[in-house]
Amino acid sequence: MTMRSDIVLGIDVGGTFTDLVAVDRVTGGIVATAKLPSTPADPALGAIAGVDRIMARTGQAPSRVFHGTTVGTNALIEREGARTALVTTKGFRDVLALRRQARPRLYDLRPRVSEPLAPRELRFEANERVLHDGTIETALMDEEIERIVSLLRTASVEAVAVSLLHAYANDAHERQLAEAIALALPGVFVTRSSDIAREHREYERTSTTTVNAYIGPAVSRYVSHLDRRLAERGVAGLAITKSNGGLTSAENARRIPVHLIESGPAAGVVATAALGRSEGFSHLIAFDMGGTTAKAGVVANGEPRLAPEFTADRFVDGRDVGGYPILSPVIDIIEIGAGGGSIARLDRAGVVKVGPESAGAIPGPAVYARGGDRPTVTDAHVVLGHIAADGFGSEDLRLRPELAEAAIARHIAEPLGWTVHRAAQGILRLATASMAEMVRLSTLRRGLDPRDFVLVASGGAGPLHATEIAREVGIPKVVVPLHPGLFSAIGAMLGERRHDLVQTSVQRVAAADPDQLQSEFARLEERAQDLVRAERIDHECHWVLERKVDLRFAGQLFQLTIAADGAGALAPAGLETRFRLRHGEVYGYDLPGHEVEIVSLRLIARAPGSVAAAVINPEIQHSRAVRHRRIWSDGSTSMNIQVVARASLRPGATIEGPAIIEDFGATIRVLDGQTALVRNSGVLEIEVGHG
Repeated sequence: MTMRSDIVLGIDVGGTFTDLVAVDRVTGGIVATAKLPSTPADPALGAIAGVDRIMARTGQAPSRVFHGTTVGTNALIEREGARTALVTTKGFRDVLALRRQARPRLYDLRPRVSEPLAPRELRFEANERVLHDGTIETALMDEEIERIVSLLRTASVEAVAVSLLHAYANDAHERQLAEAIALALPGVFVTRSSDIAREHREYERTSTTTVNAYIGPAVSRYVSHLDRRLAERGVAGLAITKSNGGLTSAENARRIPVHLIESGPAAGVVATAALGRSEGFSHLIAFDMGGTTAKAGVVANGEPRLAPEFTADRFVDGRDVGGYPILSPVIDIIEIGAGGGSIARLDRAGVVKVGPESAGAIPGPAVYARGGDRPTVTDAHVVLGHIAADGFGSEDLRLRPELAEAAIARHIAEPLGWTVHRAAQGILRLATASMAEMVRLSTLRRGLDPRDFVLVASGGAGPLHATEIAREVGIPKVVVPLHPGLFSAIGAMLGERRHDLVQTSVQRVAAADPDQLQSEFARLEERAQDLVRAERIDHECHWVLERKVDLRFAGQLFQLTIAADGAGALAPAGLETRFRLRHGEVYGYDLPGHEVEIVSLRLIARAPGSVAAAVINPEIQHSRAVRHRRIWSDGSTSMNIQVVARASLRPGATIEGPAIIEDFGATIRVLDGQTALVRNSGVLEIEVGHG
């Protein structure tokens, strides 16, 4: 096959399905799609199978592949990362175990806390010391380096995290150690804190470095394997979605995999922001429900909300166990274990519980007939008539409703003396309640009024629950994009190239030297150029550098970030004035006479994406008639409601609820009292009402 430069491919590998969308990057139009069961043992196999299917349909190899991945996340959550050692300054061996004073559950006398990824026997102390201003107090001697290397060789480690005290101020010792380890132990993944997190706070910086090392080999193998297989098919390049919603090259992804922890979920929020811009909505909630998890992220004033750091794997079995802090900008996303594959069960008290355990891709929900025999959310939808046996959207699956009914009967209905339909309705109500709370966490708990937002429903299961969630939370409108089941794959193509760099530089604003700050930003720009060169973009690309400064009142624990671009932006008086104005806007007060200090300098390197926002014209098939299907509305009564193929709907058409609209890879529920309108773009807009 010959390469055609105007076709690009987006891939989203989820816990249950792998979604692929091929787009003409000039027009933004979709030319082919595919949805295949994921291959958890080797996610690349499902992705490559999908690429082969797309190439067979288009007759062309895509010029570039954009990919959201959960490989790093899964390695961390499932504790299948590398055998990792930590090398740190003498006296700081236990910084990972000591954590912070804050406890996940304040009054729990037997708290459960995330175990360090580097066990104590693999944490080694180097006799060296750098002070907070970069001054070397105790030099790192050659014999000390040799001793550390010998210990690591004996320990047979697969990855090494090097995080020395105050390396953000002077990384000379870290460089010496990392270079010696890499030379002496070829094949071992080595990462240093000064390469990925040049910030103070020893615990958070060491945690970030250790996570990067722990997931490094798994992510590197996966990305290299996928990149190689794509090259064999004539694909010129692979770009990976980062946690901040930006894109990066395979080379940078292998080097700093910790930036990919929220790769998959971030792509959905990027797509939501693009949808908002094209449809005229500035405040949106991205609600993505797939087979394994449900995610909610906020887009405010047209831009995804970013957090400067986050905590990975914080909730286990519904309990806060602390997780692993990561110093990396991330799209602010709430994620819970509630997906189509979430398993329903009875606890010891006979109470129905749903999730967080998922049937995943293998064996999957019972209705998939792939070996699963435990009831899931998807099984409940099938039993209640929301999903038809032929309406799922994957050509590789044929649903068997009788298996779903048997699973719910055996595990839920019969032990409780309920009907199967009542049990199925109970499963869905519990799942919806969990996801409604997730949406509240993303808005109300952050000081945002959900009534000001539009809920954008995506994922294979998102449109099934969105209207109920919106009604419960008080969101007035639900929007369902075209191809909602493939939305994250579309979002993977829409991101910009982006790298966020930071340098701690604690000093009083009044005493700050603008020339010194200018020099520090220049060094940040040099680091950015290293990342930019590794992007290897195949077209002309203009990079923009944005400067920002973190400031706070002296004595505060948290800071605010303000822009510092333009002539005179680093002048002390101007920095302080802008900070005080921003502090008043955010917190409602100023502290006159209180000293202001700089905490960190930030640099954002960004370049526009190469793919136009997907303007997908729906293929209208006017010949398909409206059908009717029997559904169970409350577990005891049933009714016949209209079922419409989305592809048959003209722009301007309205659907009065209750109704079901079937789409490729997703099913949309319009509840009683709700009205769905097809916008000119084909996007579906549902007025929620109060119920």
